[in-house]
Amino acid sequence: MKTSLILFLVFLFVETPTIDKDKNRWKPYYTDVAPSKAADSWFLPFKGIDRKKIANIKIISIFGDHRDSYYKGHIHTAIDINPSISKTKLIEVYAMANGVVCSIHLGENKKTIVVKHRLKNGTIMFTSYKHLSEVYVSNGQFVNQDTKLARLFTKEESKKYGGDYHHLHLEIRKKFDDYGCASWLTMNKTQLDDRFYNPQVFLRTYLR
Repeated sequence: MKTSLILFLVFLFVETPTIDKDKNRWKPYYTDVAPSKAADSWFLPFKGIDRKKIANIKIISIFGDHRDSYYKGHIHTAIDINPSISKTKLIEVYAMANGVVCSIHLGENKKTIVVKHRLKNGTIMFTSYKHLSEVYVSNGQFVNQDTKLARLFTKEESKKYGGDYHHLHLEIRKKFDDYGCASWLTMNKTQLDDRFYNPQVFLRTYLR
């Protein structure tokens, strides 16, 4: 009886996190700075390849897939990618266009950098780079396609966390009102479509 009561109270008072409930926890990591230059040319986030050719990335996981990695049934808000061919074990991640670093949050195997961009038509949008081993930039820093943001885990380093973290989780965001938590708390297609572009569609459109 006592065990049943404890389980009931836990169920009653411990709510499943939602985007609206959790976003304020991540707001302090956000720096509200306007991009100084328009993002008028876009590139893949890896150097050492033709950064305009989408065939030079290997897609490991697709956008919109249902996942159980954080909460059962959450939707994958990104594509997971690596270079198709890499000449080095240490894969560096570069900004995809002109912008400004607006958030660096999470830690360990989930380190995340978010870059705010202004398109030529004035639209504000964001690129988000997750699963970073080392971070080389800081909040408020202006970047371009030649700015090295971070590097990925090697396969050996990834084993420390008991998972497959030696890839880039790349999000293309319409907005950042969730301050990052929608990455793991997007639970339905409405939430997905409200905040995220399909990165494969975005890349096919802008890598020109």
